[in-house]
Amino acid sequence: MYLLLKHLHMTFVVLSFITFLLRGIWMLRGSRLLERKLVKILPHIINTILILSGIVLAVYLNMSPGSQPWLLAKIIGLVVYITLGVFAFKVASPTLRLGLWLAALVVFVQITSMAVHKNPLGLLAAF
Repeated sequence: MYLLLKHLHMTFVVLSFITFLLRGIWMLRGSRLLERKLVKILPHIINTILILSGIVLAVYLNMSPGSQPWLLAKIIGLVVYITLGVFAFKVASPTLRLGLWLAALVVFVQITSMAVHKNPLGLLAAF
């Protein structure tokens, strides 16, 4: 069961990253593809499954943010990532859009590194 949950979660991490990256590229290019119904709905479905699979995995492993600092950091990072991502697609300034989108991508990579290394510093632990 553990491997199934883990691979489900990891699959949706990749799908989430790909859809966010692609939507950001389309946003920066002013593509009308962003207006398609599937493009608007699919990221919400993917991210819901991603979050739910993460919760189920943590419960299955009996892990809590209070006892696993990297998990707490990952949850905080998730809130930051979502906030940056929402604003990246809402602000009018192209320069600010790019900056918020790039910042969200960096936070996503950091969140992923926290999970891989089980360290709240993630990639920053290497420095």
